[in-house]
Amino acid sequence: MTFYRVIQHHLEEFVRYFKWVLISRDEFERLKRVEADTLTDIQRAARFYYLQQMCFGGRMDDRPAFGYAAVRGPKLNLLRIEEQLSAAHLRLARTYIECLPYHEVIKRYDKSTTIFYIDPPYWDCENYYGKGKFSREDFNVLAELLGRIEGKFILSLNDKPEVRKLFSGFTFEEVEVPYTCSNGKNLKSPELLIRNFE
Repeated sequence: MTFYRVIQHHLEEFVRYFKWVLISRDEFERLKRVEADTLTDIQRAARFYYLQQMCFGGRMDDRPAFGYAAVRGPKLNLLRIEEQLSAAHLRLARTYIECLPYHEVIKRYDKSTTIFYIDPPYWDCENYYGKGKFSREDFNVLAELLGRIEGKFILSLNDKPEVRKLFSGFTFEEVEVPYTCSNGKNLKSPELLIRNFE
């Protein structure tokens, strides 16, 4: 939200920040080392945007890695920043943004007409998005909560025996998901779509 407040109030200054910026691994590593609390809000927003756009797989965890490709240009297009931000704004214009634990969001928005799409970290990858954000116990909480909702849900998880056992009261559909962050190897992974409707 801080990033979007900067865009809302200081778009021209934010875009100007990128006027002479270049895409480089050195700049990426330098910006990673900069302490965010030493920057102005505009500098923090620009740092965040640069790192997020240039990190591998969009992962802004505690050790983001520089993302690159030998066969295409960088994801961050320095000439179209305002256009990209405008496209994101259009997509979010009719959206509620919540910053609540998943169980509170589900309880708050659960109605008979609601369809939830739930995409937690994979089983055995609970710390993928950062330590303490989602635990193994959260799968139990989620399974119990989803068993009581009025609405419908679709939950995507990796196909593991523990997942099948925990969510055994629901319908499973096996799918193969291509990994877009697989260094051009086009890897596919078996995944389960779990739902409470046919």
